[in-house]
Parts: sequence; C-alpha cells; structure tokens
Amino acid sequence: MELQEFVTQSLLQIVRGVSDANNVLEPERKKPDGTALPKLFLLPPGMKQDGGHGIHFDVAVTARSESDKGAGAKASLAVVQFDVGGKQVATTEQVSRISFSVQIGQWHG
Repeated sequence: MELQEFVTQSLLQIVRGVSDANNVLEPERKKPDGTALPKLFLLPPGMKQDGGHGIHFDVAVTARSESDKGAGAKASLAVVQFDVGGKQVATTEQVSRISFSVQIGQWHG
C-alpha cells in the first residue's frame, strides 16, 4: 500500500469510526428525563499531541529496488542476491520512519 493511500484510508476510517461508535451508543445514552446525552467520542480540533488533539502517524516506509547483475545498482542498506531463471538479481530494501501529525480543523463526533 502506498503512503498516500494509507493516510487517506486511515483518516477516513478514523472519522467514520468515531461517528459510527457514537451512533451505536446514541440510543442508550439518555438522561433520566429521556433527553440525549452529549456524544461520548469526539475528535477535538488542533494537533497538539500532549493535549490529545490531532491524528498522529508514525509509519515505516519501505523502498525496494531490483536490478539485474551488471546494471550498476548500488546497495544502500541490505542486499540480497539470488538466481532467477539463470539471471542474478540483487534486491535492495531501505526502511525509513516518518512521523507526522494531521491537524483536525473542527470538532467531529
């Protein structure tokens, strides 16, 4: 899965999950007089992690490349060589960590 698709799907699923959880609980969240209680789950605006705001990602991104022997590929982290159909193939894989936060622009719940 590409990073763009992962971030998109994660954000959509988080927002929809919060809404779905509130909708499921809504019938049983009533005051003694029958009026509805406020929503239990909310995503507050902002991105200050220590205040519980925003959606924070810490992901590992893997870059992989393959080349035939003699194609001039350089290994950056790890190189695995193997024979495939009489060809020697080198696979290079590099893993990087990315941390970032997404600010929530308004209350959601």
